[in-house]
Amino acid sequence: MFELRDVWKAGGSQKDAWLLAGTTLSFPSGRRIALLGPDSAQNSAAIRLLAGIDEPDRGVIRRTGAPCWPLDFARFLEMKATLVQNANFLAQVYGVNADDMAAIAVSLSGVRAVRGKLMTQYTGPDRRALALGLTLALQFDWYFVDEKLPRPPAETAAAVEAAVADRFSRASVIWSTTKPETLEGFCDAGLLLDQGTLTFYSTFAEAVDAFQQAYGTEAGKQNDRKSRKADRRRRAARRSGEIDPQNLG
Repeated sequence: MFELRDVWKAGGSQKDAWLLAGTTLSFPSGRRIALLGPDSAQNSAAIRLLAGIDEPDRGVIRRTGAPCWPLDFARFLEMKATLVQNANFLAQVYGVNADDMAAIAVSLSGVRAVRGKLMTQYTGPDRRALALGLTLALQFDWYFVDEKLPRPPAETAAAVEAAVADRFSRASVIWSTTKPETLEGFCDAGLLLDQGTLTFYSTFAEAVDAFQQAYGTEAGKQNDRKSRKADRRRRAARRSGEIDPQNLG
C-alpha cells in the first residue's frame, strides 16, 4: 500500500506554484503504475517525492515495504569511499552479503574495480554503471523510473535488462512519462499529475484517457503522432542498448 495524507509540495516555478496541493490518496502495491503528466520536470519532482529523495513541505507519505531511489539516481554513493566500502554500507542497511553486492555491481557494470580506488576516481559513466549495478544487487519493494531507464554499457545490456526484469517482477513500479504510449503493455494502472493534484486510476487505459482529456485535443494529436514514432524509437533504442519497457514483461 502507498498512502499520501494531505501532502503539499511547492513547485519549482511561479507558474507551477504547487506540485501537490493537499493531496490525499492511496493505491495498492503489486502494480505497474504510469505517472502521467505533461511536464517532465514536474514528473521528475513527483518521482523524487514519492521515492523519498525529497520530503513534502507538509503532510505524510507512507509506503508498505522498502522504496528504491529512482534508478537513474547515483547520489546514494559515498564518493570518498571505494566500491567495496559502499557495498559494505548498503549490505549493513539492507541485510545482504557485501561481497555478493560488490560482485554483482562489477558484473552488471562491466567496470574493472580496482582495490582502494575511490568512487571519485572513476569516470562519470563508470560511476553511473556501478551505481546501477549496486542498485540492482538489492531487491526493493517499490521501484521508481524517471522517464527512461539508465542506459547500461553495451557489453552488459542484456544482463542488466534481465536483472531489471527480475527485480520488477517481484515489486511495485512507478514510472513517469509525458508519452503514455511508451509504457503501453508494461503498466497496468496510472497516476495523473495535473495542476497540483494526483489521481490514481486502476487501469492504464483510464489513466491515458484522463491524461488526454486534461490536456485537450492537441495532446491527443501529439500522442497520435508519437505513437506512430514509437516503433522507430524502440528500434533505435535496441540499436543503442537502451532498455525498452516492452522487454521487461
